[in-house]
Parts: sequence; C-alpha cells; structure tokens
Amino acid sequence: MALKLQYADDQQYQLDAVASVIDLFHGQRFATTRFTVQEALTGLENPAVQGALVEAPYTAATFNDMVRQIGYANSLHCSPGELERNLHAVQEMNCLPPSTVLTGNQLRDFSVEMETGTGKTYVYIRTIYELNKQYGLTKFIIVVPSVAIREGVRKTFETTEEHFRRLYDGVPHDVFVYEGNDVAHITDFATSSSIQVMIINIGAFNKSFTAKGEEDKSNIFHRRNEKLPNGRSPQQLVSECNPVVIIDEPQSVDNTAKAKKAIASLNPLFVLRYSATHKEPYNRIYELGPVQAFQQDLVKGIRVDSVQADANLNGAYMRLESVKPDHSSARVTIDVKQDDGSQKRKPVTIRLGSDLFELSHDNSDYADTSWIVTNIDSTEGNEFVDFQNDERLYIGAAKNDMDAALVKRAQIRQTIEDHLEKQLEMLPLGVKVLSLFFIDEVAKYREYDDEGIRDGEYARMFDEEYRRLVTSPKWKDRYARIAHVLPLDPTLVRTGYFSKDKKNRFKNTSRAASTQADTDTFELIMRDKETLLSLPDGKDPRKQYSFIFSHSALKEGWDNPNVFQICTLVETRDTLTKRQKIGRGLRLCVNQDGQRLHDPQANVLTVIANESYGDFANGLQREFTKEGYRFGVLTPESFSNLTVVRDGKPTEERFGFDNSRTVYDHLLKEGLIDDKGTITPDLKRAITDGTLDLPDEVEPMREQIEQVIMQRAAKLPVKDKAKEIAVTIRQDVYETPAFQELWQRIRQRSRFRLDVDTGKLVEHALKRIKDMARITPVTVRNSRADLDIDMAGISTGDVHQSIVNVSRELQYSLPDPISELQDIVGLTRRTLKDILERCGRLDEYPIDPATFITQVAAAIKDAKTEVLADGIIYTKLPEEDWYDADILQPTDGAKGYLGQNAYLPTHLEKWLYDCVVYDSATIELPYAKQLDSYDDVVFCTKLPATFVVETPFGPYNPDWAYVREQDDGTQRVYLVVETKGGTNGQAVTRPSERAKIDCAKVYFGEISKEYQDFEYEVQSEFR
Repeated sequence: MALKLQYADDQQYQLDAVASVIDLFHGQRFATTRFTVQEALTGLENPAVQGALVEAPYTAATFNDMVRQIGYANSLHCSPGELERNLHAVQEMNCLPPSTVLTGNQLRDFSVEMETGTGKTYVYIRTIYELNKQYGLTKFIIVVPSVAIREGVRKTFETTEEHFRRLYDGVPHDVFVYEGNDVAHITDFATSSSIQVMIINIGAFNKSFTAKGEEDKSNIFHRRNEKLPNGRSPQQLVSECNPVVIIDEPQSVDNTAKAKKAIASLNPLFVLRYSATHKEPYNRIYELGPVQAFQQDLVKGIRVDSVQADANLNGAYMRLESVKPDHSSARVTIDVKQDDGSQKRKPVTIRLGSDLFELSHDNSDYADTSWIVTNIDSTEGNEFVDFQNDERLYIGAAKNDMDAALVKRAQIRQTIEDHLEKQLEMLPLGVKVLSLFFIDEVAKYREYDDEGIRDGEYARMFDEEYRRLVTSPKWKDRYARIAHVLPLDPTLVRTGYFSKDKKNRFKNTSRAASTQADTDTFELIMRDKETLLSLPDGKDPRKQYSFIFSHSALKEGWDNPNVFQICTLVETRDTLTKRQKIGRGLRLCVNQDGQRLHDPQANVLTVIANESYGDFANGLQREFTKEGYRFGVLTPESFSNLTVVRDGKPTEERFGFDNSRTVYDHLLKEGLIDDKGTITPDLKRAITDGTLDLPDEVEPMREQIEQVIMQRAAKLPVKDKAKEIAVTIRQDVYETPAFQELWQRIRQRSRFRLDVDTGKLVEHALKRIKDMARITPVTVRNSRADLDIDMAGISTGDVHQSIVNVSRELQYSLPDPISELQDIVGLTRRTLKDILERCGRLDEYPIDPATFITQVAAAIKDAKTEVLADGIIYTKLPEEDWYDADILQPTDGAKGYLGQNAYLPTHLEKWLYDCVVYDSATIELPYAKQLDSYDDVVFCTKLPATFVVETPFGPYNPDWAYVREQDDGTQRVYLVVETKGGTNGQAVTRPSERAKIDCAKVYFGEISKEYQDFEYEVQSEFR
C-alpha cells in the first residue's frame, strides 16, 4: 500500500493562526452577491450561437428568450472603524504592535508570519474552509512566486483532501492551477456557488498593456478571449468575484510596482499574506518566529556536525569573508607571516590597490603572482573582489585551499555515518531517513562529454565512502542485529534531482525556475514525495533512494519531512543561506502510516558543516536578524496578551496594550533595556536573582512578565554535536524500592466518563450567547454594466449598483436548530432546548439560520471547555491494562545537549536517567537542580512523554515524579508534579491546558484515596 500523509492532529499554533484571521472579521456582515456574467439566448436552433450577443434591434420575442448566466461574488459589509478595532484586538492578543496600514485607502492587507516548516500552506488552506464556514466566502486566489511553490501548494491540497472533507463535512470545492488557455476553469470560478480556489503564478498576470497595439504584449490573463462570456478577459471575470487573495511568500510576489498593480487588478475583497520573512510592514495579525518554533518543538531541532581540517599553510590561500556596502573595502583571510617565520591564517582589510604580498608581511606564497586588488563589488548577492592577475574571488569562496577536497570527502563520509546512525534509531518508529547534499554544479554529480556519461567528483567520493562504511564490521554487524539489509551498491541508494535538457541530460537549474525543464523537475520532486518517504519494499527501486543530490538553486518550495541530514558541497560562492539550507529539512518527520511524529528527541536535523558550531550558529542568527527578526528584544506590546491576576488567581481579562507599555517604560527608565528594547545582562541577572523591581500595580503579574522576558532573551537553539549526550536508564535506580513503590502507584490507568453539571453548563452558555454578535438580514447587491461594442472590441461601460432588500421575501426552509446543534456540540435535546428558549436570541434564527447556528455552537463549545473538567469521573482499569515499565525506556538515540537542554545531576544515585533533558531553562532546569540538591529527595525523574493521562481535551503529560522522606526519616511521600510559572504554580495557560491539569487533579486524586502517601501538585519551585 502506498504511503499516504495523514493530518489527524490539531496543532494549537495552527488553529491560533486561523483564528487570528477569523477574529479579524468578527461581527462583520459577509454575503454572497450575484452579478450577471452573460445574457444568453435560449431556444435557438443553432447551438453554436448559444450565449452570443444578439444584434439590435431587439424584438419582444427575443427579449423573452433572454436568460442570465449568473456569477457569484464575495461581499463584505462592515464599518471600517469596527474592522480596525478587531484588527487591534487580534494584535493585542498576539502581542503585536497596533497598526492601520492602508492599501489604496482601504484596510485590506493582513500578514501572517510563520516560520519555515510549521505548515503555513496547511494554515491558509484551513483558513479558506473556515472563512467559508463562518462567513460564506467562496472565491479565493492563491498567488505564488514560483513553479516550486505552486507545485507544493497543489500537492498540499491533494494530501489534505480527505482530512478537510472530514473536518468540513465534504463541502463542495474546486481547486485548479491557472493555465493560460484553460478558460473553462475561469468560467466555473465565476459561475459556481461552491468554494473556488485558483492557484496562479505572479508571472502569469503581472504584465498588462492597455496602449493600442500593445495588447499582445500582456499576459493572456489580461487579454480578451472569445471563449469567455461576452469575450471578456480572465482578469475581468475573476475581478468581479471580489476574491479573497492569499499571497504565498509576498516578499517574492508583490515586490515590484507591476506586481502590486497585478494584485490590485484582481479586485480583492481583502489580502492575506503568508511568509516567514515579510519585507513590508503590512498589518501583522499573527507571528510565529524562529525561536518560538524551535523552543516549542514545532520543527526539528538543529544539530551541527562540524567538519574542519587543520590549516594547510602551503600556497597562496585566500577567502573572501565580507564586503563593505559602499565598495570601499573588504575582509580577506590570508596566511600572514609572523616575526618568528611561522604563518598564521587571519583576516585582513583590503582596498583598491592593496597587495596581498605586503599584507601577508612578505609571505613568498603571494610574491609570484600579482595579487593586487583592482575591483571591489558589494552588490548584494553578487559580492566579489578582482585581482590584477584576472582572478575573481566571490564572497564565501576560497582559492588555493589545499584541504578543500579532503574536507568535502570528510563531509560526505560524516553525512553517511550520521545517516546510518539515524536510520538505526528511526527504523523501530517506521521512519525512513533521507540525507540531502546541496551542490553548486551538476557536473560534480554527473559529467557528459564526447566519450559518454560518467559520475562526477562528488558521486565518486560518495560511492567510495559508502562502500567502505557499509562493509565495515561497525555498520554491517549493527544492521544485521535488526535484520535490515544495507544495499552494497551505492548507486541504488543515491539519486539526483536536477533539470534536464533536450538531450535528457542533467543541467543546472535556473534560479528563476522558469523553463519547462525546471518545471518538470519540480513536478517530479512533488510527485515522488511519498515514494521518497517509503521504506524499501523490494518492488519499487525508487524506494531505495535515501541520499539525494540537488542543485543549490532548489532553494524554495521543496522540502521533505524526513530529511535528517543536510550537507552543502560547494567550490565557488555558496548561493544558499544557512536558513535556506535548514529550511529544506525542518518539518517534523512522518512514519510509514503517514503520521507525523512529535517526539523532539527523534526530530533533529543535522547540518554537516565545514565550519565550527559557533560560526554556524552565529551566522544563522545574523541571517535571521538581517531578515528582521530581533533576538533578545522587548517591544511595548510584548506583555499585552498576559492574563490579569487578581487575588492570586488568573482572570479572563487580558493585560492589554496600555499595561504592557507601562511595564516596558518602567524597564526602559530603570536602564534594564536600551532605547531599542534590547534586554541587558542586568535584567536577566535581576530575574535570576529574584531582584527585579516592578511597579506595584503590575506586581501580581510578576511571574508572567519574567517568563516573557526570559523567552525573549533566548537565543536560537542550535545544538552542538560535540556536546551531545545519550539518555539511558539507570537500572540500579530502577530496581530501588523507592522507585518501585512509586511506579506501582502511578502506573495505574483509568478510563474517564463525564458527569457534567448541566445547570452550570447552561448558565455559561447563556452568558456567551447573549454576548454574541447580532444576526442581521442578508443584503443582496446588484451590479449591472452596459457593454460598449466597437471595432476595438467589447468593453464595459458605466457600472450601476443597487441594494436589493429581499430579507422579507426570503423564505428559508428552516432546519431544526436543536438537531443541527446536537451534531456539532454533542449535548442532549433537552439541554439545547433549555438554552435556546432562555437565551433571548431565538427570534434572530430565521433571519440567517446558518450564521445563528455557527455562533451559538461556538458559544456552547466555549462553555463546555469551562465546565467539562469539573464533571469528569475516572474509573480504574484492570491491572493488566496498566502501564508497563517499557514506556520508561528512552527511545533509541534519545539525546540531550549539555548546557543547552541537558543537565548532569550531581547525585546520579537518585535519578532514573543519567541526565535530565528539560524543556525550559527558566522553570524546569532550576527545579531539576532543586530536586538534585535536597537530601530528603531519595528518588526523582523527569517523566517521559510516553507517560500520559487521558483527558477529554487530549493526553496530558506531567513533568516530574519523586519520592521524599518526611522529617522523621521513616515515612515516604510519593509525588507527581506539574511545574508551571506563577505564584504557587498558578501559571496562566490556555483554557484547554488548564482543563487538562484540572482533570489530572481528579485522576491522581483517585490514586491518593488508595495510597494516603501519594500527592499531585502544581508548583513553580520545589517545596
């Protein structure tokens, strides 16, 4: 059976991104309006003239034969002021600065920022379905910058088809990629009342010429077409639909005046812009930055495996490190002669006329050739230095590097080693491991000449190193133990993804990816995605491929969730940034059932780099900074979405912009941040020491404020393979009475049932329904345009619009609201009847039944979340269904990184594992150190992710379990602890997370009835 990607789990951050768009239009009136696409004749004998224009003079009989072909358009009726208020409310919730950026005097464009690999395509597709469900919108256009991204979007629609069919009850929809001559899809886009999604390249409609005689220079999208109704152009027909325009990677789409004009020509109802790197400050409504993505394990962690050679100081070595933007100077690393006659490799500054022989202190290696600087070019993306001897040195490139070939071979060998190690770890999880080599020239993989075809330098290196490794006892024996056969022929496991020329030869891929050969390459990559994810089955040889060589220009639009190793092999200037490299492998991996795995121990991307760990990490951080992400910085809105705490208890009230500004101004006044918001070492030290001074009015918010500051102060979490440590269980501790007695208590499992306080649920629901937006009548807008027909063609004259008030004439076939709600919220008819009769809003139901049902269902769901945990009852399962000790075993290859996410306890004799892998350096690490230091703790462990309590809100994984002696030294207390920030652990979390903890209190409360020495607590520090 072919592997099929699954989309079963709701990811909260993705739901938040969708909700940010939906909430933007809360309380607004959307509608589907109709317009006349074409007036056609019926009853004509010749079918060929159906739909043709009828020449005047018209007769009464002719008019009787007239029928209209109706188009369906999106429509929005709202107050600009209300839309702006909604925008600011969403921005406040997401800790973003309030903004009101207008496009053509309209509040039209909104930006969603999501880090690479976190599923932004999935998010905007789900947003399409949700906009249809909540507001009835049906017309959507997705604009992409390249073939690669276009094919990726098409593929995601295909793989999510079944998932969204289940989520949205099979709502009718059509998705198509715009092709210039495909007029049928354009007509359907305008005339269908179902969801219509068009995917289009910006290059397909960014050329519009209106001058006489230049029409043939414009894109087909802007040209009139006789096959379309009334001979209109695709642009004219599509623009009448007022589509919601979604721009994928806007920094590469509407980055020119022509592109902006092209977007405007679509006449968008509004524009949603999705990217990890926005260049223009449109109204941001959601942000998931790189640090949040890495810290929350939403993407793979990054590990650097550094491959470097000792400097070979023979020959005239040089490497261009940087160029000043004004062309005045550059930094070049050369071998400088020292006073004692030795040489030291170090950077020097060069300018026009600089002589490397002089700068090297007369190193004879630079004497024989004229290494005199004649030109410095700082053009971004093409920086280089020219010398008098006609040599050119690009930034990042090195000349006369005697160790280059050795380093590349070592990189290839290390990639294969890392791959084999990772595949051993992932086989039990059903995950196939892929490794990706980026090369700058196809000839390094495949060579062509008059004598035929042969492997290039890198392919030969790979084959030699692969054979040497898989036949070595180290790997041969380890794979034999699990009965997994490693192919001995390297050509069976490696492949290249490159464009092909007319002779079917591999060729370098163009950066614009605009040729047909490039298009075929991208389609092949997308089409074979599931094949690459499949473990070998002995049938399809393509499933053997696990090492992929790819041209470096494939820098966007393609990635694969099971890429675990990335190695860049370049001889000239590296056109790929570090961020582009890691972006190809950041997605969380999938198993053979197509299910995504969320285990952070398994999801680690290793970059095999020819530079040090520190240089790579710093370089990656510089790239993020250059793209606008500010590390270690607070902004006036950083604290706006915190939950207000009163009397030591969290409320439903948000902290807000004004209070957030108060905290920011206080920190600025005290010199704890600078005028750019940069967090100072003094601020971090004050939090660590517990000496941070805050205004009295925000003192109850201290823990939340400190947590935000420490999160913002975090650096990009790149892991150093040199500090890697394997996690293993300590068998001697496992066998101690202290652990065994604790395990006997917590290994119990229970099933839950709900006995909800119906009265309380009803009261909560009534309050929310009374506060929901008012249901208003549907407004129908009529548009009519006269057609001007002359020798130049057909054009649209004046457009006449009017509002047709048909609300009193609408006769809905009203469904039973109780039955409709029952299917959605799962309550009894009696309870729903009680809610509807008492809500005081039932008279609004006939006005707009669909909107009424949607809003009431949402209100009831919110009420259920609030009261569900109060009515949960756990019943213990038979002992044969309890947890087995196997769940405590670390997964193969489980690792931590000392100083980053791993702690080596001093008192290992009481820890279940030989190191503690923590999620939070501000909460969990200090707690682990406290457990380690207290003498009365006789056993402790961080509970593995496999230990969960089932709740109605999803599985819950508590943090810690430990055993401590009482003061008399005899009685033991067995504890399970959830560590949260806040006073006495009163952390402010999402309602669903709070509900999980409430359920856990009930679950462990049942255990404490049987074992009086057992407790479950939520703590912020050990006590």
